[in-house]
Amino acid sequence: MKNNFSKYQGLGNDFIIFDARANNLDDLFSVNKDNLIERLCNRNFGIGADGIILILESNNNCFVRMRIFNSDGSEPEMCGNGIRCLISFLNDNNEIKDKSDIRIDTKAGLIITSISANDNIKVNMGEPILSPEDIPTKLLMNNLTVPNGKIKINDQILNVYAASMGNPHMIVFVDKIENIPFKDWGKFLEKHNTFPNDTNVHFVELIDKSNIKVKVWERGCGPTLACGTGACACLVVTANLGKTLNKANVYLPGGKLEIEWPNQAGPVLMQGPALKVFSGEIDI
Repeated sequence: MKNNFSKYQGLGNDFIIFDARANNLDDLFSVNKDNLIERLCNRNFGIGADGIILILESNNNCFVRMRIFNSDGSEPEMCGNGIRCLISFLNDNNEIKDKSDIRIDTKAGLIITSISANDNIKVNMGEPILSPEDIPTKLLMNNLTVPNGKIKINDQILNVYAASMGNPHMIVFVDKIENIPFKDWGKFLEKHNTFPNDTNVHFVELIDKSNIKVKVWERGCGPTLACGTGACACLVVTANLGKTLNKANVYLPGGKLEIEWPNQAGPVLMQGPALKVFSGEIDI
């Protein structure tokens, strides 16, 4: 069966987008027969992507419902770069009339988005989750405002912190990102037993109160060029600990996201680009 697709990227975090509102693609991807998702995301033998986004009808009075799959076939609760790519796709196809209030139904709940004059996409990512049992994580508060603890890797002890933006994140502060054994640490920490559902891992280098540098090991994907929910989680942790202000630029390998948490009892706001790479047709 031939299906049209479009490939979009947000800071290099790339996704294959299928409009599944009038076909059986949702059922096909749910079954994932013969590792369909992994094959499509394979960069040598498939289209190549960090994940797949399905656009579905919403039953919750939202514009559409977004379903996302990681390149390993797993299904995360939310994806900040992915939802920006979804909005960009809908806008490019002239579906969006009111650019100030675009409501998207996700596995993590209702997400409200908007498109600015320069076509940057702003996303209300909702309130962060810091309760250990709701993240979920076995890390405890330990007299701080965010869950935290120590993890030993070989002969090194790492101080780690946790937050959720609908999906779990581990934050590790480092002096120089370039000097860490990124792949070894990322692979180990993603599956660490302090996170029952595994976790995204973010290594954070502090620049100043308004700027941080982050390198991402994404749950179910491995190294990616950006992670929107992760950038939000990093700002939540750094602001809570007084390491940054409540608004900061987050510099990822793929580019910059602007993250703001204007009220610590309220939602986190993310703003950044999302662009089309190409469209095509593939047999599924």
